[in-house]
Amino acid sequence: MRLKRILFLAPLVAGLLLGGCRSGVEKAAAYESQYDRLMAMQAYPAALKSIQTAIAYDDSSSRRYIKLGEIQLMRGNPSAAAEAFQAALDLEPDNIEALENLAILTVRGRQFDVARRYIDPLLALSANDPAGLLASGAIALNEHRFQDAIGLADRIIAGIPDRPDGYVLKARGLDGLGKVHDAIDLLEKRAAVADTPNELLIQLMAYYRRLGDLRGIRATAIRLMPLFPGDPRYAIESARAYVAEGKRDKSRAIIDDLLHRFANDADVLIAVGSFWHETESPDVARAQIARLAAGSSPRVRSALADQLIDLGDPRDALELLGSMAPAQITSANIDSQTHYARALLATGQPARAQAKVAAVLAFDHANPEALLIRARLKLLAKDYRGALTDAQLVARDDETNEEATLLIPQIYAAQGNQLLAGSAFGTARQQFPNSTDVLKAETDWLISQNRGQEAAQRATSFFGTHRRSGPAMQILHDVCKRTKAAACGPQVPSVARMLAL
Repeated sequence: MRLKRILFLAPLVAGLLLGGCRSGVEKAAAYESQYDRLMAMQAYPAALKSIQTAIAYDDSSSRRYIKLGEIQLMRGNPSAAAEAFQAALDLEPDNIEALENLAILTVRGRQFDVARRYIDPLLALSANDPAGLLASGAIALNEHRFQDAIGLADRIIAGIPDRPDGYVLKARGLDGLGKVHDAIDLLEKRAAVADTPNELLIQLMAYYRRLGDLRGIRATAIRLMPLFPGDPRYAIESARAYVAEGKRDKSRAIIDDLLHRFANDADVLIAVGSFWHETESPDVARAQIARLAAGSSPRVRSALADQLIDLGDPRDALELLGSMAPAQITSANIDSQTHYARALLATGQPARAQAKVAAVLAFDHANPEALLIRARLKLLAKDYRGALTDAQLVARDDETNEEATLLIPQIYAAQGNQLLAGSAFGTARQQFPNSTDVLKAETDWLISQNRGQEAAQRATSFFGTHRRSGPAMQILHDVCKRTKAAACGPQVPSVARMLAL
């Protein structure tokens, strides 16, 4: 309480004292000194006001604009920071701090042509300036000049070997060259000895997730959780890791803590439901998800209802959503309405599902969830052209919508157009190269077409780049069991052996 009182009074007292100064230059110096003291005390709002006041009295100092830019960055105002750094540069064209900050800010804003206007003079002043090299490396990555990015990264590492920037840049360059495992090895080795491995581990997690590398995801999550105690993503990944290690007590403790700390966070509650879905038996998962959904917000209940449908419990999902899907569609309940329509379809009530979807689309003609449900209803009715139109509309509007992209080849296959089905599966594979859902759908289709050898080759190739992915392991095992294909020779291990990899 005493510290808060001092912080509250500090600007007022200082202002009274500074009022007696004889000139604007002296007042500016005094307010700048006050800024330095307040920054040391982490009184950032008061510090910002002090440096702004100092500049108002004397705007001829580039140093003060640098300080203003730095505190604006700390407060999450990059545009205001850029204005301050540019003012410093206008006063002092060879100010390295201003050039460094402007180079990084413009690269982050993907203003690459503008960034070069700062990078070139910066590197002319200091050939191995880390910020200039890092900004140049980011541009090289954007232009797919991956070897150049690696060379720049090596120069950064040579200059500041204790910082993560050069290692992360080099890893991204290696990944761009298709050497993602080399990138992982580089980051793992550096993270093992770094005092602050945070950024290295975050990049590692991204690579492990993309590859579906379960062991890598689990190990990295356990290392990340204590570094980011306020980030529930790493806590949930750690809980999964402990389940895989048979340490369910630790896992339960993490989940209980999340439910307590993030009781009103919809994203966390939905993620916990997914965790139970993936790690518990269906009966246990259904009970836990239903209990969590009962007292949750409409958004959480809608998402958890979808999880119940996936677990084979559409009737409970329907009951859960019933009160949230009245006859009148509004912007507040439209999400619940589409989930309700999905539950109606899952419980074998296509006519009611169709009526609900029609009402949703009358309110919002481009609602992607409703369009996909309507596409599935048309597919059931063998209206292949209508189903295809809806699925393609969603896929065109959102290239990241995997469900829509995958539905297109399934419609072609049901129609009997196997040539277009094959082409559309290829498109889905290119757009989602790490998706096991795409792999499963395509291999099932290939087997249905008596193309078991191709299915086995596809599953084997996928597993070759996702050797620690549990779903990839299971798909390969199932394909080999069903096809007995030559590609499934003794070189393909059993699921038990694969899980031990």
